[in-house]
Amino acid sequence: MEQFTVIQSEHASKYLVVLCRHFGRKVTATWDDEKGEVQFPVGQAYMTVNPEQSSLTIRCVAESEDKLKGVIAIIDSHVDMFSRRETINLTWQPCS
Repeated sequence: MEQFTVIQSEHASKYLVVLCRHFGRKVTATWDDEKGEVQFPVGQAYMTVNPEQSSLTIRCVAESEDKLKGVIAIIDSHVDMFSRRETINLTWQPCS
């Protein structure tokens, strides 16, 4: 199961680094300024920055619907926590 969301922000790279660094304190996370990968117990999150479009795409993957909802809930709450300067509403879509 997979779903993705796109964050439009001039701070897209900052969000990727902050999220991955934060998650990396508790779970396995690897990242640079353009891509990141986080291994949660319930699934994975893959993040990619598109600098030309000032966007961050986050793709969540899990083996069941419930686990996927868990990964999405983690991402939602942390994006909300780290996006104090701008309002970001995540809209999740199935991967095609």
